Amino acid sequence: MDQIRELVVRAATATAHTERIAAYGQLVQMFRDMACGYAYARLGDFHLAEDAAQEAFVLAYRRLDQLRQPEAFPGWFRSIVWTTCGQMARKRSMRTVGLDAAAGVPARLPDPSTLAEAVEMRDEVLQAISQLPDKEREVTTLFYINGYSQKDIADFLEVPVGTVKNRLNASRGRLKERMLNMVKDTLHQNAPDGRFDRKVIDELLSRPRPLEMPGHPVRRVWDALQLALADYEVIDGDEIIDRQTQEAVSGGVGYVFPDTDKVLRTSTTPATFRAIFGRKPPVRLLTAGRVFRVLASGSVGGAGMGSGEDATHMRLFHQADAVCVDTGADVAALRATMERVIRSILENPGLEIRWHDVKYPLFENGADLDVQLTRKWVSMAGCGTLSAKTLRDAGFDPSKVSCFAFGLGLERIAMVKYSIDDIRKLWQPPYVP
Repeated sequence: MDQIRELVVRAATATAHTERIAAYGQLVQMFRDMACGYAYARLGDFHLAEDAAQEAFVLAYRRLDQLRQPEAFPGWFRSIVWTTCGQMARKRSMRTVGLDAAAGVPARLPDPSTLAEAVEMRDEVLQAISQLPDKEREVTTLFYINGYSQKDIADFLEVPVGTVKNRLNASRGRLKERMLNMVKDTLHQNAPDGRFDRKVIDELLSRPRPLEMPGHPVRRVWDALQLALADYEVIDGDEIIDRQTQEAVSGGVGYVFPDTDKVLRTSTTPATFRAIFGRKPPVRLLTAGRVFRVLASGSVGGAGMGSGEDATHMRLFHQADAVCVDTGADVAALRATMERVIRSILENPGLEIRWHDVKYPLFENGADLDVQLTRKWVSMAGCGTLSAKTLRDAGFDPSKVSCFAFGLGLERIAMVKYSIDDIRKLWQPPYVP
């Protein structure tokens, strides 16, 4: 319970966005199977249950400031899953048993009769689970889907441990003895895993590429940025990078390719960071491209198609990164450069700008730049100076040169520059065919 409390507090109050997401990602990993199991107990369909759990994680993240007692997260989150299940049930027709999931038997079974028997057994198991009384079905699903303890289940359902034990014993009595192992196997096989991450990854990678579309607002912002930093060399970066680099440079995991050490990058920082190695100062590099963020639904898994996307947040957006290694590349030079760049892109020399401190991996003097628009402050960019150790590791002498870097969200700037009120419009006609 202490761990849950600590993670909830960090997810709700940490200064750095990456730290909040990382903490919430751990909560997702702790409760992902439980959320899906509880949703399945209510909906009777594994795919709908996954969707409901994903939506619940997104809603819970947005409402963390409403949770007065962090240690009460399990029961509080369960009530959100319950509400989301109700919404799912109203939107789509339900099946008593998820037969499509039951039919998902591994193809390695060569004998058709054996295959048919396995499918029939799974159908029978799922049918038996669906016919349990509601409260017994809940504890049975939660207990068998991934080995949650009776105490964990009790906290989630907000009932005494003894009540969980009694309901579990009752459900075992109703199920045929020969089915108990099959119940465990069937539920465990349908717990969320890397297959769902791959669905999300494939969908994200197939999305359009606005940077390659002349006249698109994102492309126009990128063109303006290159003009403002005309003395910077433009480099390319890979969208798919190794997990170790992702964690070291960007401080998060993001979307993981199942059974590999590859991930979709969450920032363009790895491209500029790796490119400075082996170069001689002065070094000025600039890059831009698509980046991928898990929106409040966790760092590994639990990100349904479209989950979390709204008027100001997308799971895929564009980021630009700039880095400068030179004598005098200090905080003063960094802030002067960024203020010049932002005012140039937005074509507003008198734009009001403010700074506030933020922690970023590998950097010192981290800060975010905000601009004032119609009496409202809007975050535009993040930056920092490279630590002496990191600079030394990159092959530079920190007694002779220093380094600053900053990142910009191109969609955010495009929305301000072209008065676009919904980020999703940038991915729709007339901007994208």
